Amino acid sequence: MISAALRVAVEEWPPHVRIRDHNNGSFTIHGPMAKLLTALAHYLNFNYTLVRPPDGAWGAPDSKGNWNGMIGMVKRNEADLALGPFGLTETRAKVVEFSQPLMIDYYRILVKRGRAEANPWGFLFPLRPGVWLGLCLTFLASCVGLSLAALSRGASSSDKAAVVLASFWDQFAVFMQQTLMQLPEGWASRTMVGLWLMVVLVIMRSYSGALTSLLAVRNIPVKINSLRNLIDAKEYKLVFETSTALTAYMSEAESGIYAEMEQANREGRSEFKRPFELFVAAYTVVRTQEYALLVEETTIQKIMSDDFSETGRCDYYMARETYFPLIFCMIGRQGLRLMPYINHKIQSVVEHDLYSNWLGEELTNMTACLRAPTSITVNEPYNMKGLWEYGWGPACKFDS
Repeated sequence: MISAALRVAVEEWPPHVRIRDHNNGSFTIHGPMAKLLTALAHYLNFNYTLVRPPDGAWGAPDSKGNWNGMIGMVKRNEADLALGPFGLTETRAKVVEFSQPLMIDYYRILVKRGRAEANPWGFLFPLRPGVWLGLCLTFLASCVGLSLAALSRGASSSDKAAVVLASFWDQFAVFMQQTLMQLPEGWASRTMVGLWLMVVLVIMRSYSGALTSLLAVRNIPVKINSLRNLIDAKEYKLVFETSTALTAYMSEAESGIYAEMEQANREGRSEFKRPFELFVAAYTVVRTQEYALLVEETTIQKIMSDDFSETGRCDYYMARETYFPLIFCMIGRQGLRLMPYINHKIQSVVEHDLYSNWLGEELTNMTACLRAPTSITVNEPYNMKGLWEYGWGPACKFDS
């Protein structure tokens, strides 16, 4: 095969592509897409020169149909290939030629991981509201019944109030698990007191066990698990990568959740970053403030993997919902004669699972924080601060 010289557009996008700038103005690339390009150049016998888009974007059309980013460079023949990988869409396929698919990825949401929250009214949570209501009604029924039974045995008008008050006070003492100083007269009254004692025994034992668990387990709240949660949480800012298939689709959506995301953008809730700025945003505003990063799952895994490798902590949470699936490919200018041969080699790479293995080498601690628990167990002496801030926290969900 005759050797060819190609211009290849590339922009940094970990874990797929990492760019290392040199002091003389040149740069080199590393990562899975760099390995793929090296393999293609070796087997198809072509040389290449790397170029970067001036705007650092993937590519999207403006209102006049002019494309920016790497797609615009390929469309205008300023580059023969672009690494990406790029999400395959109908609009893009009309202006550039897509290679064989490399992988399928989904968009997800990355937010900061919550911290254990204090709730001074959490001591009410070991029992459901219905149980508390039933307990109060049973208490009142016992007090009224015992008061009526005591009054029926004949009490002076001056003693009636004292009899009723004594009945209420005795049953409250039972509720607080205090000693009952005297039993009422009559088998009916004693039976009612016995039933009340049994109800209190069962409920309070259950309550004390649940409260002990709350003192040992602290809940980590999860506020964002879907796009609907994110749109409704007005305090969150949305961070997108600029000029992507998702942002282009949002701008064209007329209804549904994507139209609502575009509306949030018009309201000033959105920020758009170039690819190499996404990691800076993740490690700054997303980690510490109410910001949500909306990018592909592989990018989120890279962020979480690198962060855990450096800090040993899980500071992020990846929402469960997946959305906007994309088939990722390289792109070439239309009519490029090498594209059939490139497709053949890419198909071989994918079938042998090489690209997935190359990605795995970039995500060394990928699984460390993917299933971080939403509750933690503590083992420490109780103190006043702990009882107030943590011991009375809301009931925990023991999922991980």
